[in-house]
Amino acid sequence: MKKILAIALGAATVVSVSAQKETVAQAGKLAGKIDKIEEARALIKQAAENAETANDVNTWYTAGKIEMAAFDEAFKKRAINPNDASADPVAMGTELVNAYNYFLKALPLDSVPNAKGEIKPKYSKDMVGKLNGHHNDYFNYGGELFNNKHYYPEAYNAFMIYGDMPSQPWAAKSLKQVPDSMIALAYHYAGIGAYSGDALDDAIKAFEKARKAGITDPQNFVYEIASWQNVALRDSTKADLAKNKIQEAAMAGYQKFGIQNPLFLNNLVNSMLMDDKYDDAIAIVGEQITANPNMAFLYGLRGYINDRKGDDNASLADYRKAASFDDADIETLKNASKKIYTTGTVIWNGIEGPQPEKRQDVKTNYFEAAKAIAERAKAIDPNDSDVNYILDNINYALETYF
Repeated sequence: MKKILAIALGAATVVSVSAQKETVAQAGKLAGKIDKIEEARALIKQAAENAETANDVNTWYTAGKIEMAAFDEAFKKRAINPNDASADPVAMGTELVNAYNYFLKALPLDSVPNAKGEIKPKYSKDMVGKLNGHHNDYFNYGGELFNNKHYYPEAYNAFMIYGDMPSQPWAAKSLKQVPDSMIALAYHYAGIGAYSGDALDDAIKAFEKARKAGITDPQNFVYEIASWQNVALRDSTKADLAKNKIQEAAMAGYQKFGIQNPLFLNNLVNSMLMDDKYDDAIAIVGEQITANPNMAFLYGLRGYINDRKGDDNASLADYRKAASFDDADIETLKNASKKIYTTGTVIWNGIEGPQPEKRQDVKTNYFEAAKAIAERAKAIDPNDSDVNYILDNINYALETYF
């Protein structure tokens, strides 16, 4: 009786495995039939969720083949009629990404040793051939997804696949010859897609890959820095990591673009100041001042560093120098005005007795000097609340003390 029961149970298992394999076979027969893709996906889902076929290479190979065949069929239709409703570019991009993910799941399963310890891949050549042959499509349909506002995860995934594929061990020789500039651009677009979808971790991953691949667009560095700044704001436990990563990206941007975009030098300096590396920050700004002695923002930046360092005399001298340039920007002017006014207030509060000469010096060289600089800032932006606040304080001091 026990023997009969064991045979019966074994037969049931065989029937179960056979049924699931038949399900996969049915799904495979629907490959290339765009109108049947949801039915094919449902059948694959059954097999993927069944323990008997979840780790069967044919399950995932068939799943990838269904997605790739749907893309190929739609591609043909779109070539004939770009407005063909059955050739939806968003659906096509999704099919490409699905195919890649399924094939990547199938490839290692196709190289599992058999009972004799032999490795005899059955489907790998076909899968690798399909992926290599569609490499450019991942970039093109990443663009389609992005333009149709499917930024994340759809466009992100497509662009990342394009960027990652040439480094895969199975990548064709032609893929390994794809210019780094194209790889970097794909990662950059992937980063923008993730950033647009507020997926900061993935955005950082993509922007960093683009940077290391040699991206020439300074905005990539700006986005990478902004992503880390947002991470730090949202999670205080990552503040130190963000600081270091911002310094890394800012240094790379500074080394590549110099002070063409002041943001890189500013962020580099800020990260140094967070580590109390005042002399290092002064040195790097000093190098730029030597090379560019007529740039107001550089003196303003060094004034800020000296202020943080506690060297008031050096800070005041830098801010006065910064404000002496006719083309000084509004931020430089505001900071210079604040520094000169607050320094004058400290001096004023330290004067004992009448001492009219000292008081007149504070009025002329601090309060009135600060007011003149603040009025230049106001001329740039009359509605700047910071400028108006500074002017209110200076005018109050002048009216009260004199």
